[in-house]
Amino acid sequence: MKRAESGQVIVIVAVLLIVTLLFLAVIIDGARLMVEHQELKRAADAAGKAGLIVIGDQMVTQVVSAQTAAASITLTATSAGSTPGPTLTPTPESDDFYAWLNDEHRKTLVAPPMQTLVATQALNSAEENGLGLSNPAVTGIDITYPDQYLPEDQILQVDIKIHRIVAIIFGGLFDLEEGGLTGNSKQSIPQR
Repeated sequence: MKRAESGQVIVIVAVLLIVTLLFLAVIIDGARLMVEHQELKRAADAAGKAGLIVIGDQMVTQVVSAQTAAASITLTATSAGSTPGPTLTPTPESDDFYAWLNDEHRKTLVAPPMQTLVATQALNSAEENGLGLSNPAVTGIDITYPDQYLPEDQILQVDIKIHRIVAIIFGGLFDLEEGGLTGNSKQSIPQR
């Protein structure tokens, strides 16, 4: 009777050992994939913010130009009975940044040259973080930025997705040796 019980214990211990090792393999791979996903997310966030810097710089340039133009207007008094000069429109308060942006300014923020600058800056940032297109594990980078001006839009948004192939260390146990991860980021800046 004792001999049969000791055989059962060996079988139970072997099964529990295998289950424990499989559980540890899943935990190790899962934790590593979570860390790699966070790395992708941070790189996508940085790329989106790099694109926003270009947009913000352009906005500042436009506002400074508009404020400089408004400050250079000289008023001259007209004599009584003469035809008055042009009617001046009120200018926004100097600290009301977005009020200085007009529709023409906003159209240039989504024009093709600006789209190219935003995409270039975002790609350069991804490259600096080691997750650019020169990385063989990166399968693609999607950059979405508005291609037309819509007057009702309150914000400009840059969407970045970085796609990467990752090796799954213990994936051979499940006939899965590699998988794909995507890091997403949506960064926005107000335009009104």
